[in-house]
Amino acid sequence: MRLRRLLPLAALGSAVWYVRHVYRFRDPVRVFRAPAGSVISPADGVVCFVRRVTDGQVEADGVTVPVGTLTGNTAADGWLLGVAVGPLDVHYTYLPVSGTVGTVTYTPATAAAPLLSPLGQAALLARRPAALLDAPGLRHNERLGVTVHTDLGDVAVTMVAPGHPLDAMPYVKEGDHARAGYKLAFLPRGGLVTVSLPDSVTPLVSVGDHVTGMQTVFARA
Repeated sequence: MRLRRLLPLAALGSAVWYVRHVYRFRDPVRVFRAPAGSVISPADGVVCFVRRVTDGQVEADGVTVPVGTLTGNTAADGWLLGVAVGPLDVHYTYLPVSGTVGTVTYTPATAAAPLLSPLGQAALLARRPAALLDAPGLRHNERLGVTVHTDLGDVAVTMVAPGHPLDAMPYVKEGDHARAGYKLAFLPRGGLVTVSLPDSVTPLVSVGDHVTGMQTVFARA
């Protein structure tokens, strides 16, 4: 009887160990296929916000969020999209566009703040969007930002830690001529990936969509 009680706990422990030490490090083979003028998803996960950027700011539940605090650059009018990378998603990130890498910026944490509440984490496991634009961690957590100069305008990708150290090393450097679909970084603990897009493109995804990095067309000119 005692063994029967221990078996479910052992199975659960094995599953958790597998997800943490094996499954999250998987690197699936993906072939990039997207028409010209497309912006592809930079990560696997759930789209948690698609917001219009006006005068470098977005509105979230009555709170004004300066986009520059995320990207590290002065944001022009356009769009800000966010993909939350959950524990069961592929943890690699990808360049959403082709172009020249302008800046690669690391920003240390200014405070310790979880990006997601327990309810938000449960929502991600259920492939549901979580409220993140007003989360303190969005402004205070460690982040890595990459800006790419393209024919469409500047596109900025920012990877925000979920509350723990980000531990993300970029695979690109300033001045690189990179193509859409190139690996950008690996997020061992997941987190939030935001994309700042110029006004010349139109988002094609909505809040709640589950997107696949290097596969889902995010936006199009």
